[in-house]
Amino acid sequence: MAGLLGVSAIASWTPNAPAANVVGQQLKNSDAEPAYFQVPKDRHHADMRRAVVEARKTVQKFIIALQHPTSGQQDFEIKKPFTHGDEVEHIWLSDVKLVGNNFQGRVDNQPRKIPDLKLGQVVSVNPKEISDWLYIDNGKLVGGYTVRVHYNELTAEQRRDFDRQADFKIEKQ
Repeated sequence: MAGLLGVSAIASWTPNAPAANVVGQQLKNSDAEPAYFQVPKDRHHADMRRAVVEARKTVQKFIIALQHPTSGQQDFEIKKPFTHGDEVEHIWLSDVKLVGNNFQGRVDNQPRKIPDLKLGQVVSVNPKEISDWLYIDNGKLVGGYTVRVHYNELTAEQRRDFDRQADFKIEKQ
C-alpha cells in the first residue's frame, strides 16, 4: 500500500507456503518465515484500505484489552507501515505494550524493503499510524482486519488448510 495505500508487502499466510505465523507465533509447528505479499492496486487494494481504516478506527478496543487483558486474551500484535524512500512495508510487531502514548513491540517479520530494520528489533509506533491490530481471545481472532482480507480471498480448500493449522479461529464479523 505505497504510502499506506499503494503497493506494499505484508506478512500473512498463504497456501503451499510453510506454515507461517500470520500474527506472531499463531500457526502450529512453525518457525518458518511468514510469506511475503505484494498488494496490487485493485479491489484487493480497496479492501486493504478499508481494513486499515477500520483498524485505526477501533484501536481503542485493542488498547483497552492490552491494558487489562482478561483470561484467555493473548498474542497482542500491531502492524506498522515502515518506509524507506518510496518503499513501504507493513510489518507485524509482537510483544506489544503501551509505553506512554505509543505502542512498543518487536519486529516479527524479516524486513525485505527496509534495510535499517531488523527482525526482533524493538520499535515504537503511534496508534494513529498502525495498519492493523489483533489479539487472540479464547482461540478467536479479534481485530486482524488485514488478515481477514487475505483469508476471505482464499479458496474453500485453502481456508480448510488454514483452519486446520491455525491456533485460532476467524469468525465472520
